[in-house]
Amino acid sequence: MALSKKKKVLIAVAGLIVIAIGVKVVLGGNKVPEGTMVSTSFVEKQDVEEVLKLKAVLEGTESTEVVSKRHYEVKQLLVKEGDKVKKGQLLAMLDSSDITEQISISKGELTLLEMQQKEVLEDRQVEYKKAKKEYDDLKGLFEIGASSQSELDEAKRKLDNIPVKDGVAILSESERQTMDNAKRKVSVEAKTLEDCEIRSMIDGTVTRVNTKVGRFADDTENDKPMFVIENIDKLQMKVLVNETDISKVQVGQKVDITADILSGEIVEGIVSRISPTGESKDSNSNDRIIPVYIEVLGTNDKLIAGITAKATIYIAKAEQAISVPYEAVSELEDGSTVVYTVKEDNTVHIVPVTVGLETDLLIEIKEGELTEGQQIILNPSLELTEGMTVIPQ
Repeated sequence: MALSKKKKVLIAVAGLIVIAIGVKVVLGGNKVPEGTMVSTSFVEKQDVEEVLKLKAVLEGTESTEVVSKRHYEVKQLLVKEGDKVKKGQLLAMLDSSDITEQISISKGELTLLEMQQKEVLEDRQVEYKKAKKEYDDLKGLFEIGASSQSELDEAKRKLDNIPVKDGVAILSESERQTMDNAKRKVSVEAKTLEDCEIRSMIDGTVTRVNTKVGRFADDTENDKPMFVIENIDKLQMKVLVNETDISKVQVGQKVDITADILSGEIVEGIVSRISPTGESKDSNSNDRIIPVYIEVLGTNDKLIAGITAKATIYIAKAEQAISVPYEAVSELEDGSTVVYTVKEDNTVHIVPVTVGLETDLLIEIKEGELTEGQQIILNPSLELTEGMTVIPQ
């Protein structure tokens, strides 16, 4: 167990206290007892509950940003901030007069092309029948020697140049491409017209409107989305858990949610989802964090989206566990975790331990020869050795 920065500070403070006590004894003129003065506490049996405390902004469980890439003016706004909307509901209308006119022209051109190609097919079918008869007649004459090979070849060339399939006239490749292009143009313009109707993609509440009537749809304030729609009937928090703590967090764990706006009240929550991947904490740090989503279960009218809240995730609880103050657990140079105890003759006995749950103040001892009421040393110096005489303070 690596020593935390907090513990190192506590060790330094304890060292100052020990020095101060030693100076007081010397200056007081009293005889200094033999041994090293140490600050001590006692092993206790009590409930230990490990929690993780984090902050995040409350947000809707589902949100969407409504944007438009169309350079058309906003003709009509149909909602305002705070309005509840349904999926597919119309939010705004763009000026579609130009595209409507263009669609009308394109549809007319497509209809004309369809009529022209229909006539082409009819004429082609007649041409094919005529060419087929001419070829068949020449083939018969050729077989009796009444027609030349060149005449037969020319009739065959004319027949092969007519686009047909199974005796039915068809459009050429270029004619088909022309028709496809005309249809695609109408389809694209129809999609553009559809995009002039700005609609919500989810059920929710309009939380932001960043456009105005007369403004172009693709030119919003500070390039923000035209609308932000959130499902704020169900709130959540996206907290960022350090990679050293993520193994402790599990879906389904209980969470207490507090905020300044609640004036001391607590709202219940639950860990609903853990992101499968981590990310950098920031560009100046090598720390990795994992997003964890907390669903707000309780209801409180004061709790609204957009405010900062505090989440206390309850990791685990050990009832009536052997525990020691956080400052009593040390890590030796070989990596082993130990607790320094004081025997009845005021000598040091170093006990290897296995730790369990941790709080800001306590650590659970899962394995180790410690008993309730046993005296232990706080912030022990690495200079303390087995059997050394100490003076408990």
